[in-house]
Amino acid sequence: MGFLPTAKSKRWSLWIPVYALVLWLLLLLDRFVLLHKDFSPLLLARYAALALGASIVVNGFGWLGARLVWLITTAGILAGLGLMMAYTYREMSGWEDLAGFLMFVMFALGGFAAGLLAEGILWLIRHRRKL
Repeated sequence: MGFLPTAKSKRWSLWIPVYALVLWLLLLLDRFVLLHKDFSPLLLARYAALALGASIVVNGFGWLGARLVWLITTAGILAGLGLMMAYTYREMSGWEDLAGFLMFVMFALGGFAAGLLAEGILWLIRHRRKL
């Protein structure tokens, strides 16, 4: 994970908006391009808030030095985005947008939980070695 900034580095302040922008654009791609839904400024703002909130949490843990949380949560978000876009092409009688978004949320939160678990296990291993 050499591409990530070190803990408490000022470079994380650049990662937060870039991460949020990329996530926001991918969410918009799914909603307005793939699903062909009508443009809604309110939905743009909601997706921006979601992307910014997720970015602050994920990159905040990276800033604290929890690189496994960052890595596994990002993998969960990417898997969730992929599944959300895959659900776009399933015929679900109008429910594909909700089902896809739920898959995105489940994988993002699952990745976050798995990252916390991995970071906790790593901390326990390091702590045990010191004893």
